[in-house]
Order: sequence, then C-alpha cells, then structure tokens
Amino acid sequence: MSWFFAALLATALLSMVNTLDGHLLQKRFPSLKAFILSAGLLMMSYNIPLSFMFPFAEGTPPDIIFLAFAAGILRACSVYIMLFALKTEEVSRVIPIYYSYPIFVSLMAVPLLGESIGLLRWLAILAVVGGIILVSARRNGSGGSFFLGKTTGLLILAGLLISGSDIINKHVLDVITFWNGYWVSSICLAIVLLAVSFRRSVFNELKGLTKPWLCYLLIVLDECFLFGGMLLRLWAIQHGPISLVSAISSARPLFVLLYAFLLVRLIPGFLLEWPAGRRLRILQIGGVVLTVSGIAVMNLFS
Repeated sequence: MSWFFAALLATALLSMVNTLDGHLLQKRFPSLKAFILSAGLLMMSYNIPLSFMFPFAEGTPPDIIFLAFAAGILRACSVYIMLFALKTEEVSRVIPIYYSYPIFVSLMAVPLLGESIGLLRWLAILAVVGGIILVSARRNGSGGSFFLGKTTGLLILAGLLISGSDIINKHVLDVITFWNGYWVSSICLAIVLLAVSFRRSVFNELKGLTKPWLCYLLIVLDECFLFGGMLLRLWAIQHGPISLVSAISSARPLFVLLYAFLLVRLIPGFLLEWPAGRRLRILQIGGVVLTVSGIAVMNLFS
C-alpha cells in the first residue's frame, strides 16, 4: 500500500470517529467529562499492553523518546479542545475549521524538515483547504453565508497544536516504529483525558446513562475506527511527506459531511441538524470539487 492510499483510508476511518464522537457527545453522554472518562479508560486498557508488546528498540536516544511523548501531549491537548467544541457545536462546523491545520504543517515542514513543495503541490494544498472552507459554509442568524462560532479561536489553537505534533512525529518516526508512535500518542491522550475527568461526580454521571450498553458499544466501535485510522496515518507519516499526508487528512470534513448527510436521513436524530439551502448546497458542491481535485493532484504528482 502506498503512503497516499494509507493516508486516504486513515482519513475515512478517522472521519467516522469524529462523526461518532459528535453523536456520543450530543446525544448519549450527559457531559464532556463523562464521555472522555469512558474513552480514556478504554484507551488505557489496551494501550498499556501494546507498550509491552512493542517497546522502544534498545539504544533509542532519550531525546527521541522525549520528543515522541511531547508530540503525544500536543496531540492530546488538541483533541481535548476539539471534543470540547463538539459538545456544543455541530460536527460539520467544528471539523472543517479544525482540519484547516495542514497549512500550518506545510509552513513548518519547509524550514524545519527541509521538505520541498512545488507550486503545483502548494496549489493542491490550498485547493483542499479552500474546499473544506466551502464545505463548512453555514447560514448565521442574520442571513449571512458563513458562520464563525465562539469556539473558532480555540479550534485554530488546536490546529496549531496538532500541526506541531505532526512535525515532531515525522522526525521521531525516522527512529522509532509506527507502533511505538501509536501507543505513545494514545497513552498521552488517555492520560490527559483521565486527568480532567477522573472524578467521583463523573462516575456518578455514568451510572445514570440511558441504555449504557449501547453507549459503551458505540465507544468500543469508535475506538476500533480510531485504532485502524491512527495506525494507517502514522504509517503514512513515516513513509510520505508530512505536508501532503496532513493535506489529505484535511479532507476529513468531506467524509464527515457525507457520513452526516447519510446518517441524518437513515437515522433521524442521530446528529444535530443543520440549515440547508440552495446557495449552501452549491457552495458545498464547490468545496467537494476543490477537495477531490486537490487530493487527485497530490496523488498524480507525489
């Protein structure tokens, strides 16, 4: 499998994670902390065994190990901010803003990693990011075409954090395996989630869940998608240029929009509804064309 298709498949799987996260946060769990406590405990339960199955190779430099954990902490903080936004905002608004971060990755990768990006690839990256901005178009209360929620600034900060994580991961994955990178990142995320949610009051909230078996089954399914998506993404980062892998990841809003479109029709009430209109549909179709065109150019000229 090429790094391109690994990154694309990872994007499709991780988009399902975002969609399920939106459903669980908005419809199933009483609070953000109740959701992340369950997710953090599940992550820790299988990633600690993975850390023993795939330890760092003997002689791995201490600074590389430190950087691997630093990348994990940056990603964990970024994900927590995104989950906070998903609790209050519609998933198809949050994800497009969050996944505009490849622009930051590209700007960092050229001076820090020495990656060379030709004009055509720069245009492809801009097309992907421009496409997801159009896909995220929403009417606000005054009738305007675009809506910027109060969490927009936080989501941009989250994008900067995950950009730094990607850049560091590209460096450390030249030394450690993608299995190492996976469990380090996941354990860091679990630690951050548990640090903010491991409270008696939160455990009491979990006791009051409606259909708890369904909630926990969906979290397990969510983690399965996350496991596959993260492994594929780290493999793609290890074998491909980080700026282009991140640009492909920015197509996640396109998948989220598609999943949300199908789910709200097949399972009414699964996600928060969003206002529709002819102008918005045209903008979203334009975003789809830009995004797919950008990814196609990356594939043809990578």
